Amino acid sequence: MSMVKEDIEEAKERMKAWWDHEVTDRPVISYYIPEGPNSEKSLYASSGFDWALGKDYDGIETVLDRFEKYGDGIVWGGECLPRFFPNYGPGIMAAVLGVTPEFKSRTMWFHRPTDVKDIVSVLESAKLNDDNEWYVRLKRTTEIAAKRGAKNNYYVAMTDLGGIMDILASFIDPQNIIIQMRRNPGLIDTCRAIIMEKYLKVYDELQNIINKHVEGCDSWLNLWCPGTYYTMQCDLSVILNPEYFKRFVLPDLKEQAEHMDYSFYHLDGPEQIKFADDILKIVDGIQFVPGLKPGMPQDGADKWMPFYKKIQKAGKNIHMTAFDCTIVPHIYKKLDPKGLIVFAIYITRGLADCYLPKFVGGDGGELVEDLTLWSKKNNITRVSRANIREYAQKNNISLSKSLEGQVAKELRKKTDALKVLSRRV
Repeated sequence: MSMVKEDIEEAKERMKAWWDHEVTDRPVISYYIPEGPNSEKSLYASSGFDWALGKDYDGIETVLDRFEKYGDGIVWGGECLPRFFPNYGPGIMAAVLGVTPEFKSRTMWFHRPTDVKDIVSVLESAKLNDDNEWYVRLKRTTEIAAKRGAKNNYYVAMTDLGGIMDILASFIDPQNIIIQMRRNPGLIDTCRAIIMEKYLKVYDELQNIINKHVEGCDSWLNLWCPGTYYTMQCDLSVILNPEYFKRFVLPDLKEQAEHMDYSFYHLDGPEQIKFADDILKIVDGIQFVPGLKPGMPQDGADKWMPFYKKIQKAGKNIHMTAFDCTIVPHIYKKLDPKGLIVFAIYITRGLADCYLPKFVGGDGGELVEDLTLWSKKNNITRVSRANIREYAQKNNISLSKSLEGQVAKELRKKTDALKVLSRRV
């Protein structure tokens, strides 16, 4: 089934400007709205949570059949362009270099314990030719996806190759890597150079395949780009000190960034914030992920606003995933919309009508806030739909059924939360 996004050309123009840190007619935003009978299946098939390729390495045709079949169940909103991401897990480049992947616990794992005395020969022995199973597989998968994308009006993202040091950690235990950084830094440099050379060759080959059939470049980040880019990362850096980060990680980020038209860094965890000054000198933007530790404030929380503003002060772009779609308008008000893109999933049309920012036709959460104040002022303990319609009529507010229903739900949640709190007090 052909993917439909009527405003796709306008979305691409906004993304072209966004990458150059410019603004067109409005800020950019990326969102899904699952709608219709296939909405749940479509959401799964279009997300990074579809592990079908991790279970069947050569099952690309079947995966694409499902992706295209359920394509009508997603509204690709704002600057979210219809695209397919071939998901083999984070760091599939390790498989090209000789690791046997293992799918378990709903993800892909890459682990080949290798003695440090053998690591150079192991990495050098991985040849990028037709005898390399995973090298051939990635090219084949990418080409099949790109050809079908061209036929059915969707783009194709680069598979997740991983980070240079994270790939090395698939062979050598992270603690042992740190030991070698101290005792034998030249060994780590040699390994990095071997991985980088082959990594960039694979990246170029896969992107060239994509370019033959569909326009632009994308990654697991779901961020379409008119030129080339990659979401660089180094999850290993959470256990590194600033000295080792500058010595062993930063040069690789710089080489990757210089190789491509644009560059983005996936900063995973607050532990990496201490490296931000150095990273910001190299990249065009940052995606900061706080992590899922219990009690950790999530993306867009006020706790992280000083860091987001630091990124913006440096003149860099921000990509953010708002797991709570109700905070999206708040984020755009707190930060400079220039260079900002927030991705969110609005599970229902009502949520979208209620909490999409006004610059894309939503209410921006304002009706919920205004009705909350109005109900308090008028001593209304439980706001009914009739109250909502009355308020809308008096204030000349256009009210769709989906917006009315969602506002009623949101106000009930607020009322019920206050009741629970009062009982606890």
